[in-house]
Amino acid sequence: MKPNSSVFERDVLLDIAVNIIPLAMIIVFAAAFFVVNPWANDTTFSRVLQYALLVIPFVCLAVVTFVAARRVEVVEDVEVGP
Repeated sequence: MKPNSSVFERDVLLDIAVNIIPLAMIIVFAAAFFVVNPWANDTTFSRVLQYALLVIPFVCLAVVTFVAARRVEVVEDVEVGP
């Protein structure tokens, strides 16, 4: 690995963009559900469940994205060939 290198360089961001886009979509949906309540007569449990179904996949995908970025950076630093 290069010294003083950042995980989120341009090439790495392009490689993990397939995970960054769904992360942004989950944030937009969470904000929309917070601002506009589409189910007006819901209970507290349903609101907790609604946000859990957004937050848990967000956290899992964020961890997978970070690990993928680290692995892509390590693989790009390895020289192949003679």
